[in-house]
Amino acid sequence: MIVAMPATSFPTSPRDVSGLFVLGMARALASLGHEVEVLAPAPDHRDAWTDPAPGVRVRWIDYARPRALQRTFHRAGAPDNLARDPLAWLGAASFPLALAAAMRDRRWDAIASHWGVPCGLVAGAMRGSARHVAIFHSADVHVLSRAPRALARAIAERSDSLVFVSARLRDGFLALAPEARPRSHVIAMGVDAPPSVARARRERFTLLALARLVPVKGLDRAIRALPPDVELVIGGDGPERTRLEQLARTCGARVCFLGTITGDDKARWLATADALIAPSIVLPSGRTEGAPTALIEAMSAALPVVATDVGGVREIVTHEHDGLLVPPDDVGALRDAIARLRDDATLRARLSDHASHTASSRTWPALAPRFEALLAQGSMRRADAGGRNTNVDSASRGFST
Repeated sequence: MIVAMPATSFPTSPRDVSGLFVLGMARALASLGHEVEVLAPAPDHRDAWTDPAPGVRVRWIDYARPRALQRTFHRAGAPDNLARDPLAWLGAASFPLALAAAMRDRRWDAIASHWGVPCGLVAGAMRGSARHVAIFHSADVHVLSRAPRALARAIAERSDSLVFVSARLRDGFLALAPEARPRSHVIAMGVDAPPSVARARRERFTLLALARLVPVKGLDRAIRALPPDVELVIGGDGPERTRLEQLARTCGARVCFLGTITGDDKARWLATADALIAPSIVLPSGRTEGAPTALIEAMSAALPVVATDVGGVREIVTHEHDGLLVPPDDVGALRDAIARLRDDATLRARLSDHASHTASSRTWPALAPRFEALLAQGSMRRADAGGRNTNVDSASRGFST
């Protein structure tokens, strides 16, 4: 198959972690013999990569002039960019039109759109005869719940299948468009299988956080909860960094800010830390996490996790089995959970063993066939009806132009 993958977030370079799970899914489908064309908003610079992996090509879509006004996406991500930068709203209006123009007169066998708004809506309208699988992430249902129900229903009507990264998101969407239930699926995003890295524990008990530094990640709570003999290492960057650094100094907490880490650097820290911490919160607007892939990355590296029970987190982490869950915004409970992990090596070992087993079914090699099946169903039905069997012959064709 030739698969289009419109998305509002995608890494612009090997060092960028924005929309990394979109790249992971594209690579996984390509590894099964399909060709993937990602359509994503262009960043405000010109050096973004266009061929990130064999079988994957990126088409960066300009949506504002001058280029410096392309500030809706990337950086801190669309929700936080829109909250902080009034000029970011220009792109919120122009990108859907630019995406529609980019998809006009192009032909794919299937479309896997990431984020219902705007990509699912636009892809459904522009799909032609292609099968459309709409994939919903954390902010989608929050946005749709504030819009007329007709918007959610329009996405549902124009999608052959709907995939939600958590059951919580699915249930929220079905409250808006209950007719979509038979075509709805819950499949969390996956991670690449971790490289083999020798364990190298530090002398001091070390927590690792892998997160964009934005309010919903709740890292200020982790800093406040940190026992004096525990170190927190934060891999990530974002607009909250200065505030978090100041808070760490004020609290006298042992916090190391690494900035964004990827590849071998990330693997080394996953092999060095004693546990991963994910203290996400529910924002006053009601927005929270979907199904954070950082949890799956840590568990795949046999790292126990301590996380707040928000969004779809409990669909990844089972309390006392492969991690510890605490209520959101409860610094005391978070501190107690950290202390338990620090003091109980037997608990850490048990959680670690179970975490590794849990994550084994959440890697891209394990998940890709499920997405492949959803994307292929429409092509197979058309072939059975006497049309061209796109599953057989499209893999040998180049990308549409």
